[in-house]
Amino acid sequence: RLDRWFSAAHEQGAYNGVALVKQGGEVVFEKAYGVADPRDGRPLGLDSCFYLASVSKQFTSMAAMLLVEEGKLSLDDPLTKYLPEFEPFAADVRVHHLMTHTSGMPDQYRLMEGSVPDGLDNAQVRALLLEHGALEFPPGERYRYSNGGYVLLAEVVGAAAGEPLGDVLASRVFEPLGMTRTVVFDGRAAEPEDRAVGHRPDGRLDDYTLRTTGAGGMYTTVGDLARWDGALRSGELVSAELMARAYTPPTLGNGEPSQYGFGWTVHMRRPVIVSHSGGLAGYATYIFRNVDKGDTLISLSNRGEDHVSFDEMVQAVAAALEGRDPPLPRIPVGTWLAKLIEAEGVEAALARYDEVARDEPERYDLREGHLNELGYAYIAEGRLDEALAVLTKNTEAHPRGFNTWDSLAEVQRMKGLLRESIANYRRSHELNPQNTHALDMVREMEAELGEG
Repeated sequence: RLDRWFSAAHEQGAYNGVALVKQGGEVVFEKAYGVADPRDGRPLGLDSCFYLASVSKQFTSMAAMLLVEEGKLSLDDPLTKYLPEFEPFAADVRVHHLMTHTSGMPDQYRLMEGSVPDGLDNAQVRALLLEHGALEFPPGERYRYSNGGYVLLAEVVGAAAGEPLGDVLASRVFEPLGMTRTVVFDGRAAEPEDRAVGHRPDGRLDDYTLRTTGAGGMYTTVGDLARWDGALRSGELVSAELMARAYTPPTLGNGEPSQYGFGWTVHMRRPVIVSHSGGLAGYATYIFRNVDKGDTLISLSNRGEDHVSFDEMVQAVAAALEGRDPPLPRIPVGTWLAKLIEAEGVEAALARYDEVARDEPERYDLREGHLNELGYAYIAEGRLDEALAVLTKNTEAHPRGFNTWDSLAEVQRMKGLLRESIANYRRSHELNPQNTHALDMVREMEAELGEG
């Protein structure tokens, strides 16, 4: 059942990766689909090594918990005990705030507004956060996902242990568990063998180029993640009390519980069900665990664009483990539409899109991200007319999505349609006041028009 489902997803262009499923703690399915490197057609295998992206965060939190049990760190320690330069604006941030995304520390990617340099490392992220010099909210008041907070957590772990995060994990987790294909990649070691290269559906590379750790920065295989899952379930790494806290989200300033523990999104407390996804460049990674039942899904993909949704994947696995045939995966609309545009032209293809969105929504995956990614693929190719048409259609299909209007405004600016671009950047900001980039772009274009 699972092979039929993943094979169908692969044939539809919605899955290029390796999947592993456990039932009751035992591996019942593992298989690779697609290519590790589009340049030479090298196929993926069970030992192919993938960049983990944000799935790495659970390991960073585990490193902190291990140091807590060794008496080298406290979850209530202030950030400034280890990084005193943050004293002017982050004196109230505690280690547990970093682990639960409640510190108020900005995300470096939001600060960089998408302009992320190759080779970015932790020292550069620290400098950027210090230069910004402010929290987004008082620690503990709110939840806001922060890669910057997890980079600082890696730095705290390193300072408390007297050695880098990668060495902490290697000696305390990877080596004892036999995770021989797992590495924290900070530029000190060579790239792992049989590495899955990030790429797009058309074969263009979209590979990992950073050197940051803590928020990401790890490579591993499905087999090593299965060992990790087993160790978490058996309780051989840290005490049951500390793991229970890892699966318990904090209460926020408004009295409501968050949904994020120590490196895990928490779906249910009874039974304990947790997960984490990761996505950067061409990679899409996921681990979903019913801790109490021992049922686990691990999926690592090196072609994340137009990837089948993780929710759909979880539902398919649940059906198969219950002995039912899961519904076939939906067709990713971006991949389907791209082929139609090449065959029939953009006008006819978008007319056909309207038909399937109206008549066959259950058969196609119509998430706004698919059209957005297709629009940016055309921008990268210099095909701005196609990009404009696709991104306009996305605003019609998803008028409440702030990012659809932001993306349309970007291509309109590229085409010199400044007044239209200004209007749509304003609309994006109205839908999401935190999108301050939109206002920056409005000010720049008004200055160009002599209206600022």
